[in-house]
Amino acid sequence: MRERLAALLLAALLLPAGAMAQADTEKLRAAKALFFDRQYAEAREAWQAIGASGRGADAQAALYWVARCSESLGESERALAEYAAYLAVRPADRTLVEEAKTSRVALTVKLAKAGKTQHLAVVRDALADPSRTVRYFAALQMAALG
Repeated sequence: MRERLAALLLAALLLPAGAMAQADTEKLRAAKALFFDRQYAEAREAWQAIGASGRGADAQAALYWVARCSESLGESERALAEYAAYLAVRPADRTLVEEAKTSRVALTVKLAKAGKTQHLAVVRDALADPSRTVRYFAALQMAALG
């Protein structure tokens, strides 16, 4: 009887964790769908909610996707700051880190061409980045400034 009661108690404790993982998976799927359906404002809200949950790699990736949404909405300065916030948490996903760095370079050059040159240090710093992709991209973008 005690063993049965312990098994039921254990099942009751584990069930919410499984349901929570299912809900998190559904939130990620919905946020991705909104982004790829070009509903960037709604996607940004969804990614912000995922990031607010504060759970590991998904929360880190959410910071990246929030910045991508802002960039897609044409909010360049906001996106630049959001990419910086993503990089500040020192995420493990090297691909997203590289994407964030090249996006920051592109945004900085776009802003500089519009007369907002205060962020040019981003491009200069990228010229010394450990990633060859980021360095080459920064060099090409710097050359485009003339």
